[in-house]
Amino acid sequence: MAKFSAELLRDAADLLGIRDQANLHEIRALYHERVREWHPDVSRKDPAESHEMTIRLRDAYEILVEYCMNYTFSFRAEDLARELADAPADYWMERFGDDPIWG
Repeated sequence: MAKFSAELLRDAADLLGIRDQANLHEIRALYHERVREWHPDVSRKDPAESHEMTIRLRDAYEILVEYCMNYTFSFRAEDLARELADAPADYWMERFGDDPIWG
């Protein structure tokens, strides 16, 4: 896997219009939306500028997809328990699940 810097990933995300979080499906949709806007065959903007932007968008998309596809997830029991314990629904059930008013 290539080494990615936070700045490189943030720049790629900004170029595609990703704010704070996105899943792979959203990244793909934003990429297609931006390419439709900038592709030289359909854009009413300067053809040279459109071509350059299309290349930049493709590069940003490839960076983000490679990062997402090669991201390492932990499946250790303690890591999973910590991640799943942070779910709002679990917190609610733990606090109020047996309460006759809230449950």
